[in-house]
Amino acid sequence: MSTLAALCTALDCTPNDLIEVDTSPVERPAAPSRPAAELPRVASAWGRSMPPI
Repeated sequence: MSTLAALCTALDCTPNDLIEVDTSPVERPAAPSRPAAELPRVASAWGRSMPPI
């Protein structure tokens, strides 16, 4: 943010003048190109636990 403020001061502009946000929708593929790999199984529902302190 400090860099943005310095740029705005040096260029005598606002952050909106420097940043352009593209809000157009992005197309997504209809189906994944390959099946997702199965996640490895864990020993318990909570995953690994921390060792005792």
